[in-house]
Amino acid sequence: MYKAESAPNISKVSPKYHEFTDVFSKSKAKVLIFHFPYDLTINLEENIQSLVSTIYSLSAFKKEALKEFIEKNLNIGFI
Repeated sequence: MYKAESAPNISKVSPKYHEFTDVFSKSKAKVLIFHFPYDLTINLEENIQSLVSTIYSLSAFKKEALKEFIEKNLNIGFI
């Protein structure tokens, strides 16, 4: 299911966290987990226009980073 990848460099990670190195796997990060019966659904109302502004102010740099993050994750189907 996952293609082979080189192991991440964990030399600077505390040994007590070595068992969790798979959370840094780039190939595993590209796959969504299974859906479960208890997953929640957000039911959207029709003909309702969403707010156009952010909840809190962001610097131009952070706004651009957020925009890139959202576009990237929309394109790969994570959102």
